[in-house]
Amino acid sequence: MRIVLAFLLASLCLFGQAPAQPANAQKVNAAAQSDAVLRAAIEELGRARNLRTLGEPVYYADLSVDDAESFSIGAMLGSAFAPQYARMRPVRVSVRVGNPNFDNTNSIFSDYYSGTRLDSGALPIENSLMALRQTFWLSFDNAYKTAFEALGRKAAAVRGLANSAPQADFWDAPGRIHIEEPRRDRMDEAAWTARVKSLSSVFSRYPSVTSSIVEFEASQGTFYFANSLGTVVRTPDRIGLLRVRASLQAPDGMVLYDGATVESLDPGRMPADSVLSAAVESVAQNLDALAKAPVGEAYVGPVLFSGAASAQIFGEILGTHLSASRRPVSDPGRALPWPVSDFDGRIGSRVLPEWMDVTDDPTLATNGKLPLLGTYDADLEGLFPTRVSLVENGVLKALLTTRQPVRGMSGPNGRARLPGMFGVKLARPSNLFITAKQSVPDAELKTRLIELVKNQGKPFGILIRKMDFPSSGSADELRRVSLRASRSGASGRPISNPILAYRVYPDGREELVRGVRFRGLSARSFRDILAAGAESYQFDYLDNGAPMAINGGGNYIVGCSVIAPSVLFEDLELEGPDDDQPKPPIVPPPSIAAAPPAAVNK
Repeated sequence: MRIVLAFLLASLCLFGQAPAQPANAQKVNAAAQSDAVLRAAIEELGRARNLRTLGEPVYYADLSVDDAESFSIGAMLGSAFAPQYARMRPVRVSVRVGNPNFDNTNSIFSDYYSGTRLDSGALPIENSLMALRQTFWLSFDNAYKTAFEALGRKAAAVRGLANSAPQADFWDAPGRIHIEEPRRDRMDEAAWTARVKSLSSVFSRYPSVTSSIVEFEASQGTFYFANSLGTVVRTPDRIGLLRVRASLQAPDGMVLYDGATVESLDPGRMPADSVLSAAVESVAQNLDALAKAPVGEAYVGPVLFSGAASAQIFGEILGTHLSASRRPVSDPGRALPWPVSDFDGRIGSRVLPEWMDVTDDPTLATNGKLPLLGTYDADLEGLFPTRVSLVENGVLKALLTTRQPVRGMSGPNGRARLPGMFGVKLARPSNLFITAKQSVPDAELKTRLIELVKNQGKPFGILIRKMDFPSSGSADELRRVSLRASRSGASGRPISNPILAYRVYPDGREELVRGVRFRGLSARSFRDILAAGAESYQFDYLDNGAPMAINGGGNYIVGCSVIAPSVLFEDLELEGPDDDQPKPPIVPPPSIAAAPPAAVNK
């Protein structure tokens, strides 16, 4: 019964760490007696001392497992698709050789191994201790061989660089123990099937919408993490989401799309049906209105982001650039195109107006009465996050960091939230709060927009009420947006398009337009915010590491919440559509209204 405790203490001593406190070690030991995954992970981590036969000892190692099961059901126009069940146990193993100042990570060679891979990358679903240990053993073996090969390639590449002053590759942090009991609820397949069928039937009342789907997905599992620094984590990892996507083709051929997502960290406590119905109805109404709206044109002038649209741009643009990253090492003359943050090396510089602050706080579970989506106990590197003040009085004070050192910061702050490439994790915001110490009533923002329009002699201003973030567009749309971003030079990062954009005329009249998109909008644009509203708006979204967090992109998701006021920019640039539009279908769609109920249900 004491074998796990012995392995835990031994593994810490092997890597030069102080043994865990007896109470914590006993807690891990007690959990491991009834949890084969935890026991196998600790025992194989303890054997990592054998991974030194190639001449380079391991100075750091970790492993993580997402033991998850998912249920999903989708429906279109009141008809359900077959429900989908999945059981997944992906394994991620990280091994570092060399030393913290220079190791095998952050190189284009970090993930490449020229030999034969024998590990499966996933655990068996049955808790056979030897089968689990066998998988971990093979994963560590492959990770060590990959690391050894990558270190040599990286060293050779650095020797070929004339002006090479590499940063350190690893930040240390104390090990900690966090053990929670797994939690999983039974999902009612029949109830959710009936619910998504009812929700999807909303689109039957909008014949102009040619494609639509409503999907519910619940993922429930347990996150395991252990490393050679003494950290052991076992925590529930659950989320439920309702995703709505729809599109249509306007009479002139322009393809229009919109979507919405409603999330909950407890799949058994999704928002009320009235909230879900409102999300579906809003997508249908938006598309119906957009089909009738005129096409927008090029514009330079004041722009007001109202309500959720403001939180969307803060999350998409500011949140992304506050997440620190480094360009990976590559061979001389073969630099990899890599989007670097606009805030790289700008700690101490003004990035917002003097009267705005930004904080990120994953320890909060609610914002008033609203649940927050970005709450978590430990990140993917086993670090326990705390509140971080990112911008104070408009001046950048900190970035969101992982264990990878970045300029201007002194250590990690537990924001490794997504798997990344080249041996490092991706930092992402959690609960991002944007506050304005100077504000005006929201209604006055529109008045100030109209005043700017008159003073500048513009025929109208622009009001944005919804952005396409996370994007509901197709892969083709993503390619077009990415191409435009590369031509505009906006850090090479594509920016989502407005969904609800309105011309605001001097008399206060609003007119919805379609097809416009921003040009040159970047994190640097936020320095020129002219005014902010007094009311804050919360926007929840799922980040997957894909550009514009496009729905269906990536293979890992994390919840984020942004709380921000409406903001007014004095001068931004938009452009109209310049793409060739496809012809509408030759034959019109079948008429939903013409089909009798009996025929529809057959």
